[in-house]
Amino acid sequence: MANHIQAVIWDLDGVIIDSGDEHRQAWQRLAREEGVPLSDAQFWATFGQRNDAIIAHLWGPLPQQQVQELADRKESYFREIIGRTVTALPGSLELMSALQAAGYKQGLGSSTPIANLNLISEVLGLDRYLSVLVSGETVPRGKPAPDLFLKVAEQLGVAPTHCLVIEDAVAGVQAAHAAGMRCIAVAGDRDLPGLRAAELMVKSLTEVSVERIRQME
Repeated sequence: MANHIQAVIWDLDGVIIDSGDEHRQAWQRLAREEGVPLSDAQFWATFGQRNDAIIAHLWGPLPQQQVQELADRKESYFREIIGRTVTALPGSLELMSALQAAGYKQGLGSSTPIANLNLISEVLGLDRYLSVLVSGETVPRGKPAPDLFLKVAEQLGVAPTHCLVIEDAVAGVQAAHAAGMRCIAVAGDRDLPGLRAAELMVKSLTEVSVERIRQME
């Protein structure tokens, strides 16, 4: 079948885990140490942006080396917290297990730094299901560009047209479509036109089964 789905590419945050609060704690610890005010509202207004953009917004212009040092400290604080607290979102590991049993290849493509991906994968045992982990740090352009998902597909050895992406962000849906892939959007309580552009939009992954994915072909 021309549109047969052979591989599933997972995003991480908002799909497999929800680490927003752990990121908030890490940023606020860094800000306290540096004497920079950072309210919860300010954090959530920048959540999901790259570290260098957040630092430029909160600290103002800094030399690149200092930006990198601040970002590295923040990520080390994040790993310290997430290693103790991370849990999988409902339905994610169950769907991974079912897809593996059904013979689908699976990989992960996330903007998250590779050290964070490796830690979260180890704690949750994601290597039982995912044969490829790719960080956005390793590609020229971030989402909504297709670079990240195309690299995962290449490493899985599956043509983009035979890949399905599971995402929670509008930029992720756009990246999947730019790569020529189909997409499931995990929307939670959000109803955004950019998420409705996905081939399937669900509130949580408990609504998704292997059979439902086969119906998307």
